[in-house]
Amino acid sequence: MSLIIEATVKTPKIDFNSSDGFISISGISIPEDPQEFFEPLDVELNHYISSPAENTSLEFKLEYFNTSTTLIIRNLIRRLHNLSGKTNLIVKWYFETDDEDMEEAGGEFKMLFKDINFDIIGVEKL
Repeated sequence: MSLIIEATVKTPKIDFNSSDGFISISGISIPEDPQEFFEPLDVELNHYISSPAENTSLEFKLEYFNTSTTLIIRNLIRRLHNLSGKTNLIVKWYFETDDEDMEEAGGEFKMLFKDINFDIIGVEKL
């Protein structure tokens, strides 16, 4: 099962391939109604949780996100983290090397979820 939502000016691209255990969120996330925008991902995640892949890779390549998206990200990581023992979760937080705010945001999530394999990766361009 796959879910692909293309990016817009205010919303990120979401790519979720449940058979591979791959979830990617990239771009800008400032949706007017984040609950509504992320609902399709939430629905697919509910299905995935019942039978996850051996490994789950969660990648963030965000250029900017608002406060309400912060809650979505935290809850997404928490839900996947709760699958400990059912899947090996790897979180990859990409940021452009000159974007200190995004690097710091990744560091805050990493501190919040200390026992997760959480990589913060600087790249030239997202």
